[in-house]
Amino acid sequence: MSDQPQQPEYEQPALGQPGYDRPIYGRPYPALPQPHPQGTIVLVLGILGCFVTVCAPIAWYLGSKALREIQASGARYSNEDLLRAGRIIGMIVTILAIVGLVFLVIFVIIAAIAATATSS
Repeated sequence: MSDQPQQPEYEQPALGQPGYDRPIYGRPYPALPQPHPQGTIVLVLGILGCFVTVCAPIAWYLGSKALREIQASGARYSNEDLLRAGRIIGMIVTILAIVGLVFLVIFVIIAAIAATATSS
């Protein structure tokens, strides 16, 4: 005999046998989070924004709106990362488009000033 108390032997049920569908410690299994309905749409719009610039601000807006709704409700969704990724892509593409537009306007102004200076 040993000095250590003997631990009871637990018999593992075979796969598919009763016992696997029992709740753990008397609690029911937690429900898996559902996907947010706009998660995929925001990601697709964000990616499309790289090619069609009009889609990027829409992805930014819808992603921000959906994340505010999630924060207000306190619910968890399985595709929150898609919302965040689509929103960030939309933000980056929108900001780059605005910067490009500003550079284009500056270039046109400089070209117009240079054209009037050479014609005088």
